[in-house]
Amino acid sequence: MKKKILAALLTTTLAVTALAGCGQSATAEVPAAETTQAPAQEEAQAAAEETAADAAAESGAVALAGMTIGYCMPDTSESFLSWLSNSVKDLAAADGVTVDIADAAGSATTQISQIENFAASGTDLIIVMAVEPTGVTDAIERAQAAGSMVMVAGGDTGAYDAIMFTDQYEDGTMMAEMGAAWVEATFPDAEPGSIEIALLEDRSTPEANSRCDGMNTITDICDKVTIVQTVGSIKTNDAAQAAMENIMQTNPEIKLVLSYNSGGAMGVNEFATRAGSPVKDASQFAVFASDLDEASIAAIAQSGDNSSVFRGLIKFGSDDLPGDTYNLAKKILLNETYEVENPDPLTKITIDNVADYQ
Repeated sequence: MKKKILAALLTTTLAVTALAGCGQSATAEVPAAETTQAPAQEEAQAAAEETAADAAAESGAVALAGMTIGYCMPDTSESFLSWLSNSVKDLAAADGVTVDIADAAGSATTQISQIENFAASGTDLIIVMAVEPTGVTDAIERAQAAGSMVMVAGGDTGAYDAIMFTDQYEDGTMMAEMGAAWVEATFPDAEPGSIEIALLEDRSTPEANSRCDGMNTITDICDKVTIVQTVGSIKTNDAAQAAMENIMQTNPEIKLVLSYNSGGAMGVNEFATRAGSPVKDASQFAVFASDLDEASIAAIAQSGDNSSVFRGLIKFGSDDLPGDTYNLAKKILLNETYEVENPDPLTKITIDNVADYQ
């Protein structure tokens, strides 16, 4: 009898245990079901967000269509400025925004008239890269009073709705640092003051003046160099080549040139590498500059084997300066939230990192 009771109890215990085990298995499967659903939910949410973003972008493009931008440039004969303004124009065209580029050709008076003309014609946004920043303040204020928004790039004009600006003195100083580093690496045993260098400057604006002041710090950074020639108003390829002809006649031992911009540096490079050039050893000659453009990047990439002497430049702005410029312009046009003051980062580009920009 006891055995029967014990058997019955054992059977009951096993049954309860089995049921408990089944219950645990069922419970354990719930997270698996949840895990299966989570990616689907995440994908659905991501798709919804993407759809919303696309809709917002499309809505923004529709709102922008038909708007106008007047782009006041100081001098589009500079390759960098021509590339920048035309790149912004192309980006705007995709949204149906018309960009009219006005070239002041270095004249502050001309630029004031251009700002006034854009305002009088009802231009929605005027972008100003000033020839003389303090000289256009009144014209900008009149344009704002007439209903145009104004975005400034470069020097501080004192009046604007937003500004993108560069520390030009730091730009020039960083250029000098690159030149000094090259001298130290190329002529490690040179005596103080024994390496002759030339500066191709442009001091036509307060900002340009600051950049050139920064370039002149090279003698403080590197005691091996002596500035033997300084030539002003050099911003283009042709002007730089003509300047180098004269410089090398009087100072044929020059090893380094700091050029105000990449246009001038390209001229120095062509002069130094052409047939019959007075530069006999390209490995011991260099030019450094500021302002990025595609031709300059290609030249720096070729400096590794000395087929080019353009060995470095300073890039201001992010890796997409035209995009940054137009994106800020769009926010202003759409009356979206934007930063009023937008400093440009500065980056040294040499043979060591030029591949990142090709």
